[in-house]
Amino acid sequence: MQKDDAKPELFPTPILKCKNAECKAWVREELSASSRECPLCGGEMLRSYKHLPKIVKKAKTTKKKKDEFSWLQ
Repeated sequence: MQKDDAKPELFPTPILKCKNAECKAWVREELSASSRECPLCGGEMLRSYKHLPKIVKKAKTTKKKKDEFSWLQ
């Protein structure tokens, strides 16, 4: 059995990070709330970049119930 130790490809990603040096909070800009306030300490968030893997967006699948409206026929 082989173990896949391949690291994901990293891309420069815009983030917001806390201006407070003691606070380590950061969030991807695309996932942040409209507020530029740090959710942990309440400080100001600054725009920056971090090399991160891309987010894989999974498509939502809806399962149709078989014969859901069969009683109408």
